[in-house]
Amino acid sequence: MKYLMIFFSSILILSCQTKKTKQISAENNQVDLLFKKKFEHSLISRGNNYPDFRYTKDSMDLFLISLHENNPIADFKKMTNFSIGKIKKIEKLLEIKNWLHYVNGKPKPTIFIATQKDGEKLFQSSIPIANEIIEKIQDELPEIKQKFSQTEISKTQDFEKWSFLILSNVLLDSWQIDNVEKEFLNREKRPERHGKNYYYSIMENTEKNRETFGIYGNQYDEKDGKEISIYGNNRTEKFVTTNENIISKSDNKIFKTIAENFKPKLIEILNSNSEYINRIYRETGYQDEITFDEFFIWWYHFMYTKATDIMNEKGLLKIPKNGNFEYVINE
Repeated sequence: MKYLMIFFSSILILSCQTKKTKQISAENNQVDLLFKKKFEHSLISRGNNYPDFRYTKDSMDLFLISLHENNPIADFKKMTNFSIGKIKKIEKLLEIKNWLHYVNGKPKPTIFIATQKDGEKLFQSSIPIANEIIEKIQDELPEIKQKFSQTEISKTQDFEKWSFLILSNVLLDSWQIDNVEKEFLNREKRPERHGKNYYYSIMENTEKNRETFGIYGNQYDEKDGKEISIYGNNRTEKFVTTNENIISKSDNKIFKTIAENFKPKLIEILNSNSEYINRIYRETGYQDEITFDEFFIWWYHFMYTKATDIMNEKGLLKIPKNGNFEYVINE
């Protein structure tokens, strides 16, 4: 099993990977200015659950961004020189694929879309819950360190070196997020789209060679029969098999136990703040576009990224200078 975009493996559960990039240059109106920006497509999926159509054809993705920004369809028509008939065909296809629906007669996207302005609001909204989670991590830190001391890794390396991976990826992301999805959202299946089940997003990226909004996640590659993972938010084309950061089968069991032990505390915090998260969902306007599940799963990535950055500022974990931590899991 592998997540596309938000990175996944049969052992690791979830993180973030990005694929398509699109930029449009045009005249100086609101829609044109929007489409001069860089947007990236992201998918959360297992197996063969993925879009079965060319969502960038005829600027369909840009059409959805424009709808999200409440720009008049007439402006999109003028920019693309499409006929009304062609735009209606685009709407119909997107509706069939469950990428678009109608609210009070107006077309709205049903996939998650975030501009830079949206991202700033989502990060800000996540701070109270991120802080609660950090307090709980601080409470649990002695036990987490004690578990780490049982690993083979601890014989040659200290907790500080692994703190970024453990307190961010193990507690909140790859080793944990499947639990969050199942036990907070109470869902076994992702949103259904044209017979497939997946989450999808289009997000603005203003930074070069860095993940969208600086969200932390895993990149994967295979070399010499080994799956190499890099956790962080700086993109790299160079994967080097490390002989240092090896997670053995027994150590991975301990990491899973660390995640499992923290799971009830994390779910409790999310449950106690469910009304707050729902309020953010409504106040940001996403309620008119996407389901709560779709909103939450993407918002959660903003939240654990914010929590990670705050923990780094507090000295609870240490992010490597290059922003990435490379490791190999031996199965």
